[in-house]
Amino acid sequence: MSCDPIRIALEFFEHWSANRIDEALAMLADDVLYDNVPFPQIVGRDNVRMFHADFGIGRIFTVDWQVTQIAASGDVVLNERVDIFRHEDGGEISLPVMGTVTVKDGIITVWRDYFDPGDFNRQLAAVMTGSEE
Repeated sequence: MSCDPIRIALEFFEHWSANRIDEALAMLADDVLYDNVPFPQIVGRDNVRMFHADFGIGRIFTVDWQVTQIAASGDVVLNERVDIFRHEDGGEISLPVMGTVTVKDGIITVWRDYFDPGDFNRQLAAVMTGSEE
């Protein structure tokens, strides 16, 4: 694996989008800090795995995380994305996200995403009830 922080970040998101969740999670440090702002921080790869599994990522939801802009300052990679969550029954959530990943020695040690939880929750409710908005 390359040690270029941008390449690592892109590979990480590509794994998620290809539903290669185990490969994506393997890119995280054992004690990774996952800060899914505005929710409480999660520490540890296994806890990140559990968080996404509890939401249904890889089962009832697949994801397509489309990076629209990316830049690095040292080990910190800034990434602007549109995260698309597709429900197995056909509904979709499209969420603008601004995030960072910090890469140390080829491993992601911090993963932080900022998004509008109100927008996410509104779209999630529509997907779960089958209504279109």
